[in-house]
Parts: sequence; structure tokens; C-alpha cells
Amino acid sequence: LPSHYHKSNCRCLISSETQLLPYHSLKTHFDMVEWKLAVTAAVLTISSSATPTCQAHPFLPSNIGSTINSFYKENPFKGAFLTCSIKGCSADMVAQFIASKREHREEEDRRMQELEDHPFHTMVKKATRGGELSSELEGRHKFNIDWSRSLVFILYGGLYQGMAQEFIYNRVLPILGTGTDMKTVARKVAVDMGFISPLICIPTAYIIKGFLIGNTFVQSLANYVDDVVNKGLVFKNWSIFVPVQCITFSIIPEHFRVSFVACISFFWMIILSSILSG
Repeated sequence: LPSHYHKSNCRCLISSETQLLPYHSLKTHFDMVEWKLAVTAAVLTISSSATPTCQAHPFLPSNIGSTINSFYKENPFKGAFLTCSIKGCSADMVAQFIASKREHREEEDRRMQELEDHPFHTMVKKATRGGELSSELEGRHKFNIDWSRSLVFILYGGLYQGMAQEFIYNRVLPILGTGTDMKTVARKVAVDMGFISPLICIPTAYIIKGFLIGNTFVQSLANYVDDVVNKGLVFKNWSIFVPVQCITFSIIPEHFRVSFVACISFFWMIILSSILSG
């Protein structure tokens, strides 16, 4: 018998009838077993080599995260501009729609008041509450996008909140420290909220809007100061971004910081857009 066949293996492989065979028949039996094993191994080898290897396409859902991560790492300024310009325009359109609905409701209430002051207000009131006139008033609302105003927030979002803040967050503020300890994070938040935001970030939006609507630089700054004093603009900004920036500089990876702030600031842009339109 071949040397690699152990006696115990032989007892498992050989039936009771096989044990009565002469030596040369027994040898033939084991040769057939070896031949069958060799053929089986060859078939399995060929089958495995013929089966195509499944490679995930880089844009399939399983790789979306790594693709986005690579894009923002390799193209930080492009990614920042793209993300923040879309965010700025979207937030402004939401603010425009809300303001349009509010103005329409105010106009409808004004007309209803005029109708109630009419000598036949009782009859008119019944018609307007449940009849055709009420439906007519409600159906007059049309939302028209102010594209010049949206352009303000596309530029402000892409150029400042995107590219400029990418430079500030990941090129300038690391001068204060590159760690994520409490003191380093506190220094960055203090500089951002105490200097960059009230003196650079928010005034930039007013200057861009003033440029598009024909205001001078001084007029734009005067409008900003008026909103700070009378509408609490800076305090509203701090109430949102002080906790947000603590997370930004302590947890969020550098190449995702601008995008993270962009997602959170979507709601701030709605507030700012509403204040600017006032």
C-alpha cells in the first residue's frame, strides 16, 4: 500500500467484501481511489479558476462612503465649494418659500378684514369661510424665486462658508494647536466665535447682498450693525454655533469639518436669509 495510507484509514475505506480480495486487487482498488481524488481536485481547481472574481464597482452603495471620503480628502476646496453653495441656495429657497407663505397669509387676512368691514359682511363672510371666494383667495398664492437673492447665498455659501472656511479651519486655526484636547478646542472656538464669525463671516453676507442690490460698502455694514443691535443677530449665531464648533474641532475629521458645519448651518442660513430679507 502507498505509504500515506494509514491502517485506520484503510479500514474506513475498505468494505467487508474488499478485505477478502487478494493483494493485487486491493492495490487496484486504492489506485482507483487515488485517481478519483485527483480528478475531483482537478475539477474543483478548474471550476474555481473559471469563476469570475466579484469586484465591487467604486460607485456601488458598498463603496459610496470610501468614494466620498477620498473625494473630500483629495479635493478639499472643490468639495467645500460644492457642498456649501448647494446648501446656501437650498436654505435661501426654503426661507423664501416660508416668507412667501407668510406674506400670502397676511394679505389674505387683510382682505378678509376688508370684507368683514363691508356693509354686507355677514353674507360675504359666509361666502369666504366655506365658499368659492375663500378658495379663490387661497389659490392665488404663487411662489416666485428671487434668483438674485439666491445668487447671494450661492456665492456666500461656496466662496466664504466653503472655500474660505476650509482655509481658516485647516490652515489658519491649527496655529492654535493641532490636538483635540479641551484647551485647544476652547481656543479655536473662542477665536472663531469672538472674531471670525461677527467680524468676517456674517458681514460678508451683507456686503455680497449690498453689492448685488446696489448698496455701498458703508450701507451694507450699517444694515449689519442695525440687525446686530435690533435683531440679536450675533447672539442667535452663538446659540447655534458655539456647541457645534466644540464638536467640529474635537470629533470631526479635518476634511469633513466644513461639510459638517454646512449641514448644521443649513438652519442658520434660513434664519440669516429671513433676517436679510427683512
